[in-house]
Amino acid sequence: MFTFNTYLRVKALTKDNLIQNEEKKKNIYREIFLKINDAFLMRFNSEKKHLSCSQCKNYSTVCKHSPKNPTEKLPKDCIYRFWQEKCLYELETTISNSIIKEIKKINQLRNKYTCQKCAACCKLASSEYSYEQLKERAQNGDIFSKQFISIFVPYKNKEAARKVYPEFFDLLETKYKQDEQIYFYYCPKLDKNDLCTDYENRPDICRDFPNNPLVIFPKSCGYRQWQDEVDVKALTIHAMVEITEFYKEKISIALKD
Repeated sequence: MFTFNTYLRVKALTKDNLIQNEEKKKNIYREIFLKINDAFLMRFNSEKKHLSCSQCKNYSTVCKHSPKNPTEKLPKDCIYRFWQEKCLYELETTISNSIIKEIKKINQLRNKYTCQKCAACCKLASSEYSYEQLKERAQNGDIFSKQFISIFVPYKNKEAARKVYPEFFDLLETKYKQDEQIYFYYCPKLDKNDLCTDYENRPDICRDFPNNPLVIFPKSCGYRQWQDEVDVKALTIHAMVEITEFYKEKISIALKD
């Protein structure tokens, strides 16, 4: 059975939990990802040890040995297809349930911290989607996009956004400029004291924020300490989610007739 003890092992990759440097975080994530993937493959192969290849008629031309990866395409009569089905079942149940449990634990830890009313999330919201793209996504049923455009409006240009919070702007620009375009937005409902004038009617995206410790927080954010506390664990969960989805997709394809 997969357990989340893998996190305890990969945590040793860092000297501390304060992963603020984005390049450092990418390198650590890469190491975590590889270690988690190795753990998955070790678990998959341990489930195979009680199986014995029947050396079917395809033995000499197809496999020549037992498969090392459950994503391999195997003959219909191959005994290791049962092993693939077992791996897929575990991915969909035990592993997925473990991930959900750990995500809940991380979210519970967030309750230890409170908003410091710095208004950074209101004044400098960001998205990889332009305003027109968000409107299109909202029309196609995307709930997040619908809520987002109900509150936020785009800055006229990046210079206007940078003036609001230069340090935070530069952090966001540095993270996204190499990978994707980034667009900046603000909420027009703040008063002169940076307090929400429609607080009781704020949408879920505001009520639930922040719900992801892997996003960039400004130094002024009260949830920065939450991020510092769970950073390695959050990276581990993210890796587990990506790897789980990868194997679920590839094994399902391999099992198709």
